[in-house]
Amino acid sequence: MGDSPEREGPATFNEHLPEDVLGRLIESAPDAMLVADASGRLLFVNAQTERLFGYSREELLGRSLEMLIPERFHASHVHQRTSFIEQPQARPMGSDLELFGRRKDGSEFVVEVSLSPLETERGRLASAAIRDVTERKRIERAVRRANELLVNAVESFQGGFALYDAEDRLVMCNSTYRALLGQHTTGEIVGQQPARLIRASLDAGLFDTRDESDEAFLNRWSAYHENPSGAFEACLRDGRTLRLIDQSTADGGRVATILDISSDVRRENELRSARGQAEAASSAKSEFLASMSHELRTPLNAILGFAQLLQRDKKTPLSERQLERLEHVIKGGEHLLHLIDEVLDLSRIEAGHVPISLERVSVPEVLEEVKTTLDPMAARAQIALIVPDDAADLPEVFADRTRFAQILMNYGSNAIKYGTRGGRAVFRSSRQSEQVRITVEDDGAGIALDKQGSLFQPFQRAGQETGPIEGTGIGLTISKRLAELMGGSVGFSSEPGAGSKFWIQLPAARSELAAAVPRKPLGRGETPALSGPGGEQHVVLYVEDNPSNIAFMEDFMGDFERVHLITAPTAEIGIEIARARQPDLIIMDINLPGMSGLEAVQRLREWQETKDIPIVGLSAAAMIRDAKRVREAGFLKYLTKPVNVDELAETLNEVLTAAPAPEPR
Repeated sequence: MGDSPEREGPATFNEHLPEDVLGRLIESAPDAMLVADASGRLLFVNAQTERLFGYSREELLGRSLEMLIPERFHASHVHQRTSFIEQPQARPMGSDLELFGRRKDGSEFVVEVSLSPLETERGRLASAAIRDVTERKRIERAVRRANELLVNAVESFQGGFALYDAEDRLVMCNSTYRALLGQHTTGEIVGQQPARLIRASLDAGLFDTRDESDEAFLNRWSAYHENPSGAFEACLRDGRTLRLIDQSTADGGRVATILDISSDVRRENELRSARGQAEAASSAKSEFLASMSHELRTPLNAILGFAQLLQRDKKTPLSERQLERLEHVIKGGEHLLHLIDEVLDLSRIEAGHVPISLERVSVPEVLEEVKTTLDPMAARAQIALIVPDDAADLPEVFADRTRFAQILMNYGSNAIKYGTRGGRAVFRSSRQSEQVRITVEDDGAGIALDKQGSLFQPFQRAGQETGPIEGTGIGLTISKRLAELMGGSVGFSSEPGAGSKFWIQLPAARSELAAAVPRKPLGRGETPALSGPGGEQHVVLYVEDNPSNIAFMEDFMGDFERVHLITAPTAEIGIEIARARQPDLIIMDINLPGMSGLEAVQRLREWQETKDIPIVGLSAAAMIRDAKRVREAGFLKYLTKPVNVDELAETLNEVLTAAPAPEPR
């Protein structure tokens, strides 16, 4: 053991390291390495010093160290150099203050310096390692600026804002959040978990939990915080309402915001109250109009009745003068009765009490009926009432016959009243895709442009309010609303001085519904021959407001010869059609204008004639909760958009196979 050589430690190894290796290490160092004596004269520089400062080695050796420092720092640097030589100690420089180097071309850059003393035979020397930290300082400034902007943004957030890490510990928050949830917590709020903040606030009585216990409130909030969806609302003891919204971050943390929605809640309550008052006022108005209309009709019927008895009295006949005056009484009474009927109609429509009985209606028959009724009025006004035979080849329409005739009567009477003596009123008919349009044209004075925008509004008479022509201005309003109840639409065009054109458009009835043959129930596992000729007719009602979706469904159903498709643009119209036609299947869109598909199904399930009709839901809402909501509402099945054609065909076969034999329609 005594003869074995001792292991050389690191220091011994370094002492034996070849000198050329040490030189190469210093030369290849990434930092500028230099050595200076007590007077600041450069004795050694490496290659990085040349590259960093732009001087050659020959230009640097023997020169003063201050040539590498901006001139404004020379005096202070000489003092620091002298101090270092007198009290040598390794030290880093530039970490807490900015030091600058100066290149040969005069440009400056930020540096970081590490000083170390060297004891040599020539005396005490100073070695320095210099690094260019310009880019690092720029990045640090950018980071600081970004942090400042983030802090300012968080602080300027109107509500409370907080960020929690993946361990559910508070990382940062603004003063609003701190004031709301941190005021009742002892110690620093940063690092706390939200459950502890909520608990402390509950214990301090911050929240008004109403009929809920503090524990139940905390559990409900914790469940929301674990799986945030939507918002969590809470009331404070001072009457304010807060909306807490949590969102998960990519790293598993949480962003929590608190908004004071007291003004929104107050405004919502005010709007709800105002809406309730408006609805109550509207209902009261409708009830009043209906009541007054009935009350007025009773004495008016007596007036007209006795006036007609006097007119027909053979025992004591009236003189010609008396009969002429009595004619004015009857005419005025009939006009008043017509106005009362219009007011009653409008009040019923607004109250939703107008029954609509949809059926197949022949357009030529209704036009002939309307012409016969209006001919005497047209003759008195010297207006030619014309009904061309262009309606003969049109399909039947799906409408309420009485209401359809009422709309055409209104259009026709207006054409006569506002027409030009010696002119004409023409009823024209045309096919518009799957609709039939009837247009009433007159050659009267037309409607002023500034009056056209409000023409279908109640009590608007296009500037004739004080004119000689009688009317209330609600006939067009009634026509529009009745047409919409039948699944149709109305419109007009008018040119001042050149007359007007008013039209109504109603769905065309499919010819294949002319006869329905009773069918036998199909057994389980059988496939209905929906695509083959002959056999039973299946009626499917599709409730949808989007024209493109309707066009798709029509094309799809066109492949099934034994399926007839009826469409309705709103749930309200769909309900009326379903009650009148009792289809074999209803395909119902969920998001409809006005009444939703969910509400429509609830209504259909309430009536005996529709409660057993299978209803398939169709919607773009594809979330699990949406499907569950649809099933709970009473739908047989729920299909999502874009619809799978095979799945839709399978559903059609499945439902129509199981459907009982229909009653003859």
